[in-house]
Amino acid sequence: MRALLVLPTLDEEAGVREVLEDALAHHERFDALVVDGHSQDATVSMAEAAGVHVVQQRGRGKGAAIRTAIDVFLAGSWDALAMIDADGTYPVDALLGMMAELDQHAVLVGDRLRGPLEHDAMSRLNYLGNRFLSAVATVVHRADAADVCSGCWVIRRDAVERLRLNSMGFELEAELFASLAALGHAPRWVRIPYRSRKGEAKLTSVLDGVRILRKLLVRKVMGARKTHL
Repeated sequence: MRALLVLPTLDEEAGVREVLEDALAHHERFDALVVDGHSQDATVSMAEAAGVHVVQQRGRGKGAAIRTAIDVFLAGSWDALAMIDADGTYPVDALLGMMAELDQHAVLVGDRLRGPLEHDAMSRLNYLGNRFLSAVATVVHRADAADVCSGCWVIRRDAVERLRLNSMGFELEAELFASLAALGHAPRWVRIPYRSRKGEAKLTSVLDGVRILRKLLVRKVMGARKTHL
């Protein structure tokens, strides 16, 4: 299978070059795409210098970036959509093992919380917040959510084609999980290493955590309403 590997970016010059180099080393498996959120640093020029296609996302936020990427994906002939962050936290190599399982599983997600965490890769507050949100997602959606905020995903084309997303920000992963679980595509979780990010973090722990929790609950209510129509 061949995948479109999406890197959403916003001022990620500190990490994007290394991530792209790793992605391009596996050019036989991935076509890389940078979806940029109007960076003010050298992110775009670095990607273009590496020969990677860059598109400017519609709107702002990670959710808007991934929805833009899905439109590009559906217009092409790729077998799967892969995505990781451009800050160096996720190893590109982890995606290769995940892609090898696409015949058996439509959705595979990297599990940072049960994998090896590099020192200082995640603050204690973020770790506990991720654990809490994952536990809520598991209970509310009745599907294992080992790491519901993970940014490392591989989704087979038939599952991508059924997605209807509206997230704008970091609640995107929660919406992906909830939507795919409702479609019968509960993720297969793969333990992966998680490294310290390069560059400035964009996520605000408490506010984004509230938005993620709200998305998990709203998606459940929407699904319940549809089943009673």
